[in-house]
Amino acid sequence: MEAQKKISHRVLKILGGLLSVLLILLLGFLLILAQPQPDPKGNAAPQPLLTASPAVSIWQETELLSILDSFPSPVLSFMSGSGMIFVSGTTADAVVNGGFGRIVTLWWQTPEGDPLILQSIYPASALSLLEKGYHFSNMTGPTLFGFDSVRMENEDTVRIHAATDTGLYVVLIPKSAASRLSALSRSMQLFSLPKE
Repeated sequence: MEAQKKISHRVLKILGGLLSVLLILLLGFLLILAQPQPDPKGNAAPQPLLTASPAVSIWQETELLSILDSFPSPVLSFMSGSGMIFVSGTTADAVVNGGFGRIVTLWWQTPEGDPLILQSIYPASALSLLEKGYHFSNMTGPTLFGFDSVRMENEDTVRIHAATDTGLYVVLIPKSAASRLSALSRSMQLFSLPKE
């Protein structure tokens, strides 16, 4: 009887030891799996700042090529056949982090006569170039060319903006036309000249 107790006690000790080793191995395996992986976006080099260049103004949609040529990233605009009416456009430099960024501003009008402003900002990290005086909206912004947008408002304007790897893109619309914002955003696209 005494011998059986010793044997069962030793078997329990061995089983307990094996179970402890298995638990330690399992814990080690889980820690390896749970180890955070580095964010590949975090390793991206910051976009280089620009040298100063003269401002460009255009008055016809056919002149958009001159703006595309002077901007280092794709430019936000409406697709042809969208029914939007082109009014004018400018590109100008802005001081960012001790160098120069660039802003393209395109003024459009809906067929109903509502004004729309589309802005493309370089570099993508230049959030300081966004106009002040807006507050977050309780509504979410629509998707812009596959990217989630942030919706903000002031007294009479709704602004949405979305950042990509190449630029920061902004849409300004009067509150009176904000109900059409999602439909209008589906007619927007990023345009760039083919690289030589």
